[in-house]
Amino acid sequence: MTSTSLSLRCIARRAETHDVASWQFVPLAGDLPPVLAGQCVTLHTMIDGKPHCRAYTLSSSPQDPFWQVTIKDVGLVSHHLHQSLQVGDEIRVDGPFGDFHLTALPCERPLLLSAGSGITPMWAMLRDELAKRPDADIRFIHSARTPGDVIFARELASLAEDHAGVRHALVLEKVGEEAPTAHPWVGRLTPGMLKELAPDLLSRHVYLCGPAPYMTAVCTMLAELGLPAAQLHQESFGLPAVTSGAAPVAADSDHFWLTLKKSGKKVKILPGQTLLAALEGAGETMMAACRAGVCGACRCTTEGEIERQSVMTLSAQDLENGVALACSCTARGDVSLEY
Repeated sequence: MTSTSLSLRCIARRAETHDVASWQFVPLAGDLPPVLAGQCVTLHTMIDGKPHCRAYTLSSSPQDPFWQVTIKDVGLVSHHLHQSLQVGDEIRVDGPFGDFHLTALPCERPLLLSAGSGITPMWAMLRDELAKRPDADIRFIHSARTPGDVIFARELASLAEDHAGVRHALVLEKVGEEAPTAHPWVGRLTPGMLKELAPDLLSRHVYLCGPAPYMTAVCTMLAELGLPAAQLHQESFGLPAVTSGAAPVAADSDHFWLTLKKSGKKVKILPGQTLLAALEGAGETMMAACRAGVCGACRCTTEGEIERQSVMTLSAQDLENGVALACSCTARGDVSLEY
């Protein structure tokens, strides 16, 4: 599926929680490109006269006649959209992209695990799967801080009531006086909760999305419970883990040099620091949207020893030519870069 760039008009905006809102978009002309539930798009905007972009997972399903993004008010671009993007506004959007979807990774009995705004791809995949298989056997466990922080809470409860095969649970860090009757699962997700809520866990494929600490903890739990690695699929907007086979950086290397080919400028880059972080720290501007090695917006050509944590959107020829994704690539020596 090819990613495209198009102009969309906002047709609806609604508050989901105290700090989360959803926007719906339709094209100014023609039809929306085909999309798979769980994929992302990149929104472009101007902040103080400078272009910025950010990738967001679509929370709409392919059956919807619009694209919907659901965004938490955190970070520069997200805060700006909360403050400025209104019904009737036009915005440039690139997409869709991403391989985190049930179409690419089909299974009969999925277990969806999410936390915070990581619910957005799960909500899209859940609705899409039920549109295709109304009697699908799906488990959905979502973690949030409080009942008021649960995105799509009413819609999820209603969907579960209408589909006997859907069983969902909310794991909340804090609840009010109504606990434990209304919210029996209090605290953070534990292996015991997983075994009780999904006793057939090992026979399911697990789809995981949420903040990096949550995903790290859940991955550890799943491995300890015996889930085969091939049955775990995950999406995270954050730097992927460095591959375990990487050679160690020399202990006496406190930094390397990142040379910009066009200007000849040299930028310090620390071991473990991404090319993008080093550039931005030095005041350079580079197009970057997802910051997770997914969208390909920060493609650059490098010379020198690098460590790629993501090669999504890159072909074998790209890799041979030194193309890298700056948001998910670290230096293992002095590197020159062009973008």
